Amino acid sequence: MARSMGWSSIIPHLHMALEPIVGVHSGRTIGVEAVIGNATDLGFASAHDLLDCAADTGNPDDPLRCSDRLAEVEIQAHAAAIALFARMPDRANVKLFLNLDARLLDRAEAMVDGLRGLLAEHDVSPSTVVPEISERLAFCNAETLYDPNGAERLEVERVMTVLRGLSGRLAVADFGAGYASLPLLRVVRPDFVKLGHFFIANVAADRDRKLMLNALANITHLMGIQMVAGRVSGVEDYQIVRHAGCDYVQGDLVGGRFPDPSQIPMDQDAIRVLNHADQRRLHSDAALISAETQRTEPISLGTSMSAVFERFRFQKDQNFFPVVDQVGEPVGIIRELDLKEYTYSLYGKELLSNRALGRTLDAFVASCPVADVHTKAEKILEVFSASDGAECILIVNERKYIGFMSAKSLLRVINEKNLALARDQNPLSKLPGNNMINEYIAGCILDANSTYIMVYLDFDNFKPFNDKYGYRQGDRAITLFAELLRKQLPQGDVFVGHVGGDDFFVGLHEFRHDQAVDLITSMVRTFERDVESFYDEETRRRGYIFAKDREGVERKLPLLSASAAVVELPRGHGVRSADEISGLIATLKKAAKTAPDKIASACYTGADKPATG
Repeated sequence: MARSMGWSSIIPHLHMALEPIVGVHSGRTIGVEAVIGNATDLGFASAHDLLDCAADTGNPDDPLRCSDRLAEVEIQAHAAAIALFARMPDRANVKLFLNLDARLLDRAEAMVDGLRGLLAEHDVSPSTVVPEISERLAFCNAETLYDPNGAERLEVERVMTVLRGLSGRLAVADFGAGYASLPLLRVVRPDFVKLGHFFIANVAADRDRKLMLNALANITHLMGIQMVAGRVSGVEDYQIVRHAGCDYVQGDLVGGRFPDPSQIPMDQDAIRVLNHADQRRLHSDAALISAETQRTEPISLGTSMSAVFERFRFQKDQNFFPVVDQVGEPVGIIRELDLKEYTYSLYGKELLSNRALGRTLDAFVASCPVADVHTKAEKILEVFSASDGAECILIVNERKYIGFMSAKSLLRVINEKNLALARDQNPLSKLPGNNMINEYIAGCILDANSTYIMVYLDFDNFKPFNDKYGYRQGDRAITLFAELLRKQLPQGDVFVGHVGGDDFFVGLHEFRHDQAVDLITSMVRTFERDVESFYDEETRRRGYIFAKDREGVERKLPLLSASAAVVELPRGHGVRSADEISGLIATLKKAAKTAPDKIASACYTGADKPATG
């Protein structure tokens, strides 16, 4: 079909669609990505196939691959996308993510000028547009980016500066597709990173990719970059990317593509329902951070310098003010120190106040770290610490400025968290105690959209060991076990608690049953091996001790070990209270004591359904 039409007919018939980009905390649509919506109808395999054909000049006998028509396709796609976006009812609060083909970056200035004209034609503010460069195609050599003075790196920086000049924002899409990635991240410093298919597709079944996702979220947030998970189609993958730290999601789960912009929901109730069902895992520090956030009124870009001087004159206790753009997103701060050269010169203030002769506000804006109010306090402190000499950190909610925090107020939040943790912490193992364990279990029961593994561990033959070697050695054994739990179990979706004495609790989120059993079995084996060093040489050689059992009868008893009761709560379970599974745990504990591998496990779905081992 496409070949029979030819590019002259294809280009005018390009139709665009908009894909919502939704905040994981609020369920609000904060942006839309413009995509070619009818590529398959025109006879192409995909939108990428259409663009690749337009850029291909390698086959003079093929009307679609004989001449470079990519620039024409791009211009038409941008024009149609902006016209579609202009029809959105609430577009003032929404960003338009506009794809720019990397093969055309040598024409960056012309592309930006063309976009400014199209935006003006449709009365769309340039500040709402986020230029988006895909990593699907190589537009630079990764190795050349290492040299800060290399010609190619300087050219990449120049092009990105041109693109960023449109709105002050930039996005890198298809991150991880294979070209440059981390070096590109360092050089471009985008505001958004959109993850490629590798990170998202069926991520729930791949623990390694989950760990990579967590690490990448950590890196991007430290750099002040927000992360978008694209192509999210199912609840399971949504929960994974959300817990990993992604800020926004895009894909079929939040509606997919909309040819009609008036049909795009601004509030995604489905996301809010999912978040509410999983609210236990959202124990963010938002309340503490909000309480310590200073709500200073920001200065907007475009404010006259005479008005800025007046703010400093009337609020003498302020040595800086946050600066935001037209839609309330922070762009940095303006410092009184940077204005002193003009303040104390004879005609400095008059020069600045004269727009024709002086410098405008944006010339004085200094960069400042930014963090979302839902970010963990420790992570905010990490971002703050990585920004040498920063006066504050700006706090946002869905990218909108709400205030700022000083180092002092941030440390108060950390201190309050540490005090709350210490109140429930076991004094010997320093692990969370019963209150936090019960809270974790209650959250698992509430969240029927996820799979949880709950493990109850306790020592075997601990009393005779304690009686023979004393309580201090017993405490050493408990401390050893707690340390093994910390070190041998993966970080992230694992909760470790200390019930008391020689009883411990482990919770694992989205682990396979066999994977969880293997982890616990390995940890128990390590404990049995390491704790042998607590015995005297003769006892280690014999492999048992003579001691009284719990009934007071003297007998040979095995060396210290541990056993585990493993209960799986599968997705869709019908468990209503912790009491429903406590009986199963008690039964499994007894079975584990006599099991060859010291492990007994079962899957429990609800009181009306039998557990399966």
